[in-house]
Amino acid sequence: MLAKMRKARSALSAIALALAAALVSAHPVFAQGCALCYNDAAGTGPQAQAALRHGILILAIPPMLIFAMIFAVLYRRRNSYHEALSPARDEKPTHSVSEIVLNLN
Repeated sequence: MLAKMRKARSALSAIALALAAALVSAHPVFAQGCALCYNDAAGTGPQAQAALRHGILILAIPPMLIFAMIFAVLYRRRNSYHEALSPARDEKPTHSVSEIVLNLN
């Protein structure tokens, strides 16, 4: 149990580090827009520029929510396949000698 917690903690710290690196290096990415869009946005007033920034954020929210929902469903059902195949913990499996020999091979 403790090993799983350490593994999860290290995975979360790696994800946090990757996210921090992405946020720090995101500033140069803004220069990759097309020249027409850049000139059009630069030629508008401050209210239109703010509206463009808000629009970008609003359009980014649905894909993030969809990804989070898919991730949550996968996280909840991560062991359902193995639990369906494994016998109940209270029951002792009864194996014949031939099954044990076949499993050893």
